[in-house]
Amino acid sequence: MVSRGLQLLRLSFLIGAVADSVVAVNWFLIASGAEIPNMMCGLSGVGVEYRFAMYIAGLFMAGWAAILAWGWFNPFERKGLLLVTAVLLFVSIVLELVFYNSLLGGSGFVFGVAVRVALIGKFCTSYFYSREGSTNG
Repeated sequence: MVSRGLQLLRLSFLIGAVADSVVAVNWFLIASGAEIPNMMCGLSGVGVEYRFAMYIAGLFMAGWAAILAWGWFNPFERKGLLLVTAVLLFVSIVLELVFYNSLLGGSGFVFGVAVRVALIGKFCTSYFYSREGSTNG
Protein backbone atom coordinates (compact mmCIF):
# COMPACT_ATOMS: atom_id res chain seq x y z
CA MET A 1 0.00 0.00 0.00
CA VAL A 2 1.32 3.42 -0.99
CA SER A 3 1.48 5.98 1.81
CA ARG A 4 -0.46 9.25 1.64
CA GLY A 5 2.81 11.22 1.87
CA LEU A 6 4.22 9.40 -1.16
CA GLN A 7 1.04 10.06 -3.14
CA LEU A 8 1.12 13.77 -2.29
CA LEU A 9 4.78 14.10 -3.23
CA ARG A 10 4.35 12.28 -6.53
CA LEU A 11 1.29 14.36 -7.37
CA SER A 12 3.21 17.55 -6.60
CA PHE A 13 6.13 16.51 -8.78
CA LEU A 14 3.77 15.58 -11.60
CA ILE A 15 1.80 18.83 -11.36
CA GLY A 16 5.04 20.84 -11.27
CA ALA A 17 6.52 19.03 -14.26
CA VAL A 18 3.34 19.49 -16.29
CA ALA A 19 2.98 23.16 -15.32
CA ASP A 20 6.60 23.93 -16.19
CA SER A 21 6.28 22.04 -19.47
CA VAL A 22 3.22 24.07 -20.45
CA VAL A 23 5.03 27.32 -19.65
CA ALA A 24 8.13 26.14 -21.57
CA VAL A 25 5.99 25.41 -24.63
CA ASN A 26 4.39 28.87 -24.32
CA TRP A 27 7.80 30.50 -24.16
CA PHE A 28 9.17 28.44 -27.07
CA LEU A 29 6.16 29.48 -29.14
CA ILE A 30 6.86 33.12 -28.32
CA ALA A 31 10.52 32.56 -29.23
CA SER A 32 9.50 31.11 -32.58
CA GLY A 33 7.51 34.23 -33.42
CA ALA A 34 3.99 33.44 -32.22
CA GLU A 35 2.28 36.64 -31.12
CA ILE A 36 0.76 35.27 -27.92
CA PRO A 37 0.93 36.60 -24.37
CA ASN A 38 3.37 35.23 -21.83
CA MET A 39 1.18 33.01 -19.67
CA MET A 40 3.12 33.79 -16.48
CA CYS A 41 2.37 37.52 -16.52
CA GLY A 42 0.09 38.27 -19.47
CA LEU A 43 2.63 40.48 -21.24
CA SER A 44 3.11 40.40 -24.99
CA GLY A 45 6.57 41.38 -26.10
CA VAL A 46 7.98 42.18 -29.50
CA GLY A 47 11.37 42.17 -31.09
CA VAL A 48 14.17 39.73 -31.58
CA GLU A 49 15.63 40.47 -28.14
CA TYR A 50 12.39 39.48 -26.41
CA ARG A 51 12.09 36.36 -28.53
CA PHE A 52 15.69 35.38 -27.71
CA ALA A 53 15.06 35.95 -23.99
CA MET A 54 11.98 33.71 -24.22
CA TYR A 55 14.06 31.04 -25.95
CA ILE A 56 16.62 31.05 -23.12
CA ALA A 57 13.85 31.17 -20.50
CA GLY A 58 12.11 28.26 -22.25
CA LEU A 59 15.29 26.19 -22.06
CA PHE A 60 15.58 26.79 -18.32
CA MET A 61 11.88 26.09 -17.76
CA ALA A 62 12.13 22.84 -19.73
CA GLY A 63 15.13 21.91 -17.58
CA TRP A 64 13.20 22.61 -14.39
CA ALA A 65 10.31 20.51 -15.72
CA ALA A 66 12.77 17.64 -16.23
CA ILE A 67 14.13 18.08 -12.70
CA LEU A 68 10.61 17.91 -11.24
CA ALA A 69 9.81 14.86 -13.37
CA TRP A 70 13.01 13.27 -12.03
CA GLY A 71 11.76 13.95 -8.50
CA TRP A 72 8.72 11.76 -9.16
CA PHE A 73 10.91 8.63 -9.20
CA ASN A 74 12.33 9.04 -5.67
CA PRO A 75 10.00 11.59 -4.11
CA PHE A 76 11.09 11.23 -0.48
CA GLU A 77 14.76 11.66 -1.31
CA ARG A 78 14.07 14.61 -3.63
CA LYS A 79 11.27 16.39 -1.79
CA GLY A 80 13.58 19.32 -1.10
CA LEU A 81 13.15 20.24 -4.77
CA LEU A 82 9.57 21.16 -3.95
CA LEU A 83 10.68 23.69 -1.32
CA VAL A 84 13.27 25.16 -3.68
CA THR A 85 10.59 25.47 -6.35
CA ALA A 86 8.13 27.07 -3.92
CA VAL A 87 10.73 29.64 -2.83
CA LEU A 88 11.56 30.48 -6.45
CA LEU A 89 7.88 30.89 -7.27
CA PHE A 90 7.45 33.24 -4.33
CA VAL A 91 10.54 35.24 -5.31
CA SER A 92 9.22 35.52 -8.88
CA ILE A 93 5.99 37.08 -7.62
CA VAL A 94 7.78 39.53 -5.33
CA LEU A 95 10.29 40.58 -8.01
CA GLU A 96 7.54 41.13 -10.56
CA LEU A 97 5.68 43.36 -8.13
CA VAL A 98 8.81 45.30 -7.16
CA PHE A 99 10.39 45.81 -10.58
CA TYR A 100 7.56 45.49 -13.10
CA ASN A 101 4.45 46.73 -11.30
CA SER A 102 3.91 49.48 -13.88
CA LEU A 103 3.73 46.88 -16.68
CA LEU A 104 1.61 44.30 -14.92
CA GLY A 105 -2.09 44.01 -14.45
CA GLY A 106 -5.11 42.47 -15.98
CA SER A 107 -6.40 38.95 -16.03
CA GLY A 108 -3.17 37.44 -17.40
CA PHE A 109 -1.14 38.68 -14.46
CA VAL A 110 -3.80 37.69 -11.92
CA PHE A 111 -3.99 34.21 -13.46
CA GLY A 112 -0.19 33.84 -13.37
CA VAL A 113 0.03 34.87 -9.73
CA ALA A 114 -2.93 32.68 -8.73
CA VAL A 115 -1.37 29.61 -10.33
CA ARG A 116 1.97 30.28 -8.65
CA VAL A 117 0.35 30.78 -5.24
CA ALA A 118 -1.60 27.52 -5.69
CA LEU A 119 1.62 25.69 -6.62
CA ILE A 120 3.42 27.16 -3.61
CA GLY A 121 0.64 25.90 -1.35
CA LYS A 122 0.59 22.45 -2.95
CA PHE A 123 4.36 22.00 -2.84
CA CYS A 124 4.72 23.18 0.76
CA THR A 125 1.78 21.09 1.94
CA SER A 126 3.17 17.97 0.28
CA TYR A 127 6.65 18.58 1.66
CA PHE A 128 5.57 19.14 5.25
CA TYR A 129 2.92 16.40 5.23
CA SER A 130 5.47 13.87 3.96
CA ARG A 131 7.96 14.69 6.72
CA GLU A 132 5.98 12.49 9.14
CA GLY A 133 6.33 9.25 7.16
CA SER A 134 9.52 9.17 5.15
CA THR A 135 9.17 5.68 3.76
CA ASN A 136 8.33 4.54 0.28
CA GLY A 137 5.88 1.97 1.56
